[in-house]
Amino acid sequence: MSARGSARDLARLREDLSFEEEAVKQYGRMGARAVDPEVKELFAELIRGESGHRRGLRRVIERVEDPATPVVLFCPLCGWELDFGPDPQEGAVAKCPMCPGRFALRLSEGDDWQLERLEP
Repeated sequence: MSARGSARDLARLREDLSFEEEAVKQYGRMGARAVDPEVKELFAELIRGESGHRRGLRRVIERVEDPATPVVLFCPLCGWELDFGPDPQEGAVAKCPMCPGRFALRLSEGDDWQLERLEP
């Protein structure tokens, strides 16, 4: 999905990224103060894990912000994917391939894509 229409998703991803970055710093400080080699290694392992989470979140954020990523939402009637392509305009219409649902793409005041059900 493109960054346009994904404000809430991006905000949550950035909050998670901030948490992971802070965890790496905290574990680094705790590991530096640890005396026991096993405790030091435990903090080093925690840092490696959190660093992996951080890298993963950065990749997801980049993908969401990539204009080539399609906007895909799920049919509220059956759960099937509705692919609006990489740069849809507000009002774009999609028919669910699995059920009789037809939907228009709307941009909320909070800059999130929403589906408006249309009459069949």
